[in-house]
Amino acid sequence: MDQIYKKLQIYLDSLPVDYPETKSGVEIRILKHLFTPQEAEIALKLKVIPQEARALYIPFKKKGWTLEQFSEYLLTMAKKGAIMWIQNEEGINYFGITPLVAGFYDFQVNRLTKEFAEDFEHYCDEGFVSAMLENGILQLRTVPVEKSVAMEYNIASYDEIKEIINKNKREINLAPCICRQSKHIQGKGCNHPIETCMTIGPNPRYPLQLGRIITNEEALEVLRRSQEMGMVICPTNAQWPFMICSCCGCSCMFLENLKKYENPAQFVNSNYYITLDQELCTGCGDCVSSCHMDAISINGDGISETNLGYCIGCGVCVPKCPEKARILKKKEREAIPPKSSKELYQAIAKRKEELKEKRKLDRDYGKVRRLKD
Repeated sequence: MDQIYKKLQIYLDSLPVDYPETKSGVEIRILKHLFTPQEAEIALKLKVIPQEARALYIPFKKKGWTLEQFSEYLLTMAKKGAIMWIQNEEGINYFGITPLVAGFYDFQVNRLTKEFAEDFEHYCDEGFVSAMLENGILQLRTVPVEKSVAMEYNIASYDEIKEIINKNKREINLAPCICRQSKHIQGKGCNHPIETCMTIGPNPRYPLQLGRIITNEEALEVLRRSQEMGMVICPTNAQWPFMICSCCGCSCMFLENLKKYENPAQFVNSNYYITLDQELCTGCGDCVSSCHMDAISINGDGISETNLGYCIGCGVCVPKCPEKARILKKKEREAIPPKSSKELYQAIAKRKEELKEKRKLDRDYGKVRRLKD
C-alpha cells in the first residue's frame, strides 16, 4: 500500500518546491494524513496548471468511473486541502497538484491536527528545509520595515511593500498563519498576531474559506500592525509577489530552521544590512530581543554587535533602538528578484534539472573510476 505514497512522494519531489525522501519516512506519514490510496492515485495524474475535472477524467473512465464520481473525488480532496482548487467567476472548478509549501501544508489552516503539525516540524528538521536551500535559488525575501532605511537611499519598488499594495488591482486574501497555528496546537505558540498571511490574486484559500477578502487599505493596516509588533515582512521572492507573510523567529517554520545553518543570510534575498553608530549605542539590549535571527549580542564593551552572517536585512531592530544608533544600509550590489513567481519557479525547476544531471554525471564518473581501479 505504501508504494502508491512513494510514487506520490517522487512526483511531488519533481515539482519546483522539493519533497525529499527521509530515513524516518515522515514524508509518507504526512501524505497519509491527507490522501487515501485511491486519492494518491488521482493526485499522480494532476498537473501544476489546474484543469477541469473532464480534462483529467480520461484515465479513470477506463476504470469504469463516471465523470460525476471522479469529480466528487476531486472535490473531496480539494475540500480537505490536499490539492489545488480554484474557481473562476462562473463557478467552474479547476484542480491541480500543489507542493507542500506554499501548498497543502498552508491549506490546513483551521483544520490542523497535532499529529500533522508534529510530523511537519519533524520533516522540516530532517530534510525538507535543507532540500529547499540546496538548489541555490533563493525563495525567501525580506523587505525593510517602514522608516528603517536612511533617507539617502532610493528604495526599489519591489522593496517598498506599501507601493506593491497601493498598485495592486487583484484580490487580496487574508488568512491565519499556519505556522503559528501549528505551534499553538503543539503548545509552543507565541504572542504574535495569527491573522497575518496575505495572498494576492486567484488562490485556493477562497473556495476553501480559509480566509477573507480584504481591500488594499485593510492590507496596509495588517502590515502596519505587523511592523508595530516587530515582525519580519517576507513577500515571495518576486517583484510582484503572490504572497506576503509577517514572520517571526519563534513560529515561522522557515526562519526557525534557517537559524540552524551557518551563515543563514546567504539563503535570503535582501538588499540591506545593519550598521551601528557605536558612539550612540548604550547597550540597552532592545535590539537583541527584537532580532528574530539571533544575530545581535552585547559585546564585552557593553556595545551592540551584529553577526552579518545572520542578519537578513529586515530592519526590525532599527525602530526598536531608543538611541537611533542602528542604521539599515543598502548593499553595493543590488539583488533584483524575478519579475513574477512563475519566473521564480521556472528558475528553481531549471536549477533542479541541472543538479540532477550533475549528480548523474558524478555517479557515472565514480563508476568509471572504480572500474579503472
